[in-house]
Amino acid sequence: MTRNRPAAQVEFANKAADMAAASQVRLISKPEVCDRVGRTFPTIWLWMRQGKFPLPRDLGGKPAWVESEVDAWIERLPTRKYKPADDTVAA
Repeated sequence: MTRNRPAAQVEFANKAADMAAASQVRLISKPEVCDRVGRTFPTIWLWMRQGKFPLPRDLGGKPAWVESEVDAWIERLPTRKYKPADDTVAA
């Protein structure tokens, strides 16, 4: 069973796909974003509302993130700091 979409929505989705192909922008889906970030979508949704995570694009009614924006967000995460190694070994 196929779902009929309004012509404007189909045209918008086609235009977005054409723009992405022309500029070599890769869009990634919600499951892929969750997999890359290692968090559930409710957490990512909260971060988006707080302005801490990139907002998705609307691709025919489905959210899609620009891969480079998600990668840049990951790169900006702080690195974890560890205590310096202790050279003495407890006996």
